[in-house]
Parts: sequence; C-alpha cells; structure tokens
Amino acid sequence: MTRLLHRQTSSGEDPFPSIVVSSSDDPYGSENHARACAAAWGSEWIDAGARGHLNAQSGLGDWADELKLVEKLQAR
Repeated sequence: MTRLLHRQTSSGEDPFPSIVVSSSDDPYGSENHARACAAAWGSEWIDAGARGHLNAQSGLGDWADELKLVEKLQAR
C-alpha cells in the first residue's frame, strides 16, 4: 500500500482553504484516515459515498459534484 507523505506547516494546518473528499469503500485508505488527514490539515471532509478509489479508473467521468466543490473553494 502506498502512503501519502506530506509536509505540514508549523501549525499543522494548510495555509489555504482545502477539502478532502474520500470514498467510504476505498481499498487504499480508510474513512478514518481521510477524516484524520482533513482534521490535521484544517480541511473540510466530505464523504463521497461508496465509489471505490477516487481516480480516473473509478468511472466517475465528468464528475459534476467535483465541479461544485471547486466552485465552493473558489468562493472562500
């Protein structure tokens, strides 16, 4: 399993608005891990439901929900 590595700021939170979106049945990372990352980074966490691993092979196509999240971030 590949682990995500990141460098934290001194406060632990990202210095910019962010959203972590995770799937409830991702075989590469648990929901608890995604929630913990979101909390550590000061990000909003969103459950995308049971969609497997969120990548190009997930069959999401042009994911309309993702566009709404980008718009939400741009509004901050």
